[in-house]
Amino acid sequence: MACRASTRTRGGVAALVIVTALAAFAATPADADVMTLDECVATALSSNLSLAQAQESLASASAGVMSGWSGVLPRVSAGLGYSDGSTVSGGTTTDSEMYSGNVNLSQTLLDGGTFAGISGAHRTRNASAFALDGTRRGVVLATKEAYYGLLKALKLRDVSQEALELAQEQMRKAESLYELGSASKSDFLKAQVEVKQSELALISSERMAATARLNLLYTMGVSMSTEIEVVDPDDLGEDEILDFDLDEAVGRRPDVRSQEESLVAAKRSLLAAKAARWPSLGMSASYSKGGEELGDVTGDFDDDYTRSVSLSLSIPIFNGLATKASIDSRKASLRSSELTLRDVRLAAAYEIETARLGVIEQRESVAVATAGLEMAEEELRVSEERFRLRAASMLDLIYARVAYSQARVDLIEAQYDYEISKAELKDALGL
Repeated sequence: MACRASTRTRGGVAALVIVTALAAFAATPADADVMTLDECVATALSSNLSLAQAQESLASASAGVMSGWSGVLPRVSAGLGYSDGSTVSGGTTTDSEMYSGNVNLSQTLLDGGTFAGISGAHRTRNASAFALDGTRRGVVLATKEAYYGLLKALKLRDVSQEALELAQEQMRKAESLYELGSASKSDFLKAQVEVKQSELALISSERMAATARLNLLYTMGVSMSTEIEVVDPDDLGEDEILDFDLDEAVGRRPDVRSQEESLVAAKRSLLAAKAARWPSLGMSASYSKGGEELGDVTGDFDDDYTRSVSLSLSIPIFNGLATKASIDSRKASLRSSELTLRDVRLAAAYEIETARLGVIEQRESVAVATAGLEMAEEELRVSEERFRLRAASMLDLIYARVAYSQARVDLIEAQYDYEISKAELKDALGL
C-alpha cells in the first residue's frame, strides 16, 4: 500500500508544481482593482497606442488645412534698416548714415489651384476624423473581445479545477474500495489516469487564463503587472441587433465614410492640378520711408515716403509638360480612390452579413449547449447511482464525468462567443 501511495505522490509532484505556478499568476490578488467592461473600455480609449497614433494623424491633417489657407490669406511684412557708409572723392571723405523702414502687403486674389487645395485639405482632414472614429471603434471591439475572453478563460479554469477535485475524490474512493477488496485494481488505475488527465487540463486552462489576462492588459495599453479583476457585464445575454438596413449600415461605417472623403479629396486634387493652366491674379502694396535720423523713419508718416500698389496677372503658357504629368497622375489617383471605395463598401457589406450569420450561429450554439448540459447532468447522475450499485464500471463513470465537464465547457464557450459575436456585429454596423 505504501508503494502505491509513493508512486501516486511522485507522479503528481510535477503537475502540482506547474499548476501552482500558473495559478499564482492567473489568480486574482485580493487587492486587485475590480474593473467593469465599461471601465476597461475607457482605459483602453485613453491609453491605447494605436488610437494615439490615429489622433496624431488627425492633428497632422488639421495642420494641412491651415497650411492650405496660408496660400490665400494676406502676407504682411515689415522691415527696419540702417546703413553707415563713407565716400572718398579728391581726397575728401564724406560719411553718411541712412535709416530706412518699410511695410509690405501681398494678397492672392485669384488662384484656382490654391482654393482647390484648401477644399481637398478639408476633405483629407474629414477622412482622418472618420479613420480616427474607426480606430476608436476597433479599440472598443478589441477590448470587449479581450474582456469576454478573460471571463471565459477564468470560468473554464474553474471547471477544470472542479473536475480535478472530483477526479481526486473518486480516486480516493477507488483506492479505499480496492484496499477493501470491493473494487478491482483496474478501477483504481483508471481513477488515477483520470486524475492525471484532469491535472493536464487544469495546467492548460491556467495558462489560457494567464494569457487572456495579459491580452486584456495589452489591449488596454497598461502595464503587464497591473492587477485587475473582471466581472460579468450587467447586459450579458441581451438580445442582439438583427433588424437593420444593409445599405444604411454600410453608409454609416467610419471606414466607408473616410474613403468617401478621400475620394472627394482626390477630385479636388485633380482640380488643383488642372488649375495650374488657369490665370492667377495677385495684388501687392508697399510703404517705405528713409532719412538720416531714426526719427525721420518713425516720425510723421505723412511726409517724405514712398508707396506703391500693383496688380499682377500671370498666364501659364508652357511649363515643360509638368502640368500634364501632374493631371495624369491625379487622374490615376482618382480612379484608384474610386476602386478603393467600391472595395471598401463590398468588404463592409460582407463583414456585416458574416457578423449577422455569426450571431445567429452562436445563439443556436448556446441553445444546443444548454440542452447538452442538461443531458450530461442527468447521465452523470444515473452513472453515479449505477456505479454505487455496482451496475456500472469505473470507466462508465469516468466517461459520464468527462462528458459533463465537456458540456459545461461547451456552454461557457458558447455563451461568451455569443457575446463576442454581438459585439462584432455592433462594430460592423458602425454603432
